[in-house]
Amino acid sequence: MAENALPFLPSIEDMALAIEATMQVMAEEPEFRKELEEGRPSGNPIQLGPRLPSASDWTELQIKGARDNAAKWLARTTRPKKNFKEEALKETSRARYRTSMEQVLAKDLWAGGMALVDESETIATIQAGGAAVYTSGVERRRAKIQRRVTELREARLALCSTIDGMPVGTDTEREAKMIANKRGLQAIGLARRGA
Repeated sequence: MAENALPFLPSIEDMALAIEATMQVMAEEPEFRKELEEGRPSGNPIQLGPRLPSASDWTELQIKGARDNAAKWLARTTRPKKNFKEEALKETSRARYRTSMEQVLAKDLWAGGMALVDESETIATIQAGGAAVYTSGVERRRAKIQRRVTELREARLALCSTIDGMPVGTDTEREAKMIANKRGLQAIGLARRGA
């Protein structure tokens, strides 16, 4: 390898295959699954607790996070750093939505609709509901959050196991591991959407 060259960087497809292979091992080897779910009290690295919380704990953490950050959400939503109307009307924002809403954007309804938005009215609506609207909205979706994290957890455990095996001796290797993790998360997202 040339000096300063990155080590092998797996593609999203490589990560999808690695995650799938690890999930197969998890299905076939109960001890391996148990180690991933409960932690590893010996070896290197020692992992005294679970790598990821249980699905029910994960759900509770998400809801608690929403509850604990409701006031911050309200403050940030009603005092945005950027003018959301201007940001939404930028060509880059419009292009990002074009792929998922091609038919609507072909008629340029997005720009036409956003041109009619009144920012002060939107912020007043949010303030009238207050932070409790955000918290209660998350809490009402408890079953959905539980289902999603239950579905997601196994693939995330497999990804954790996959990237744990990557070397981290140099900055370059650590950067490669971060990129592999990002691509693994992308692979999980694509698989969940059936892509």
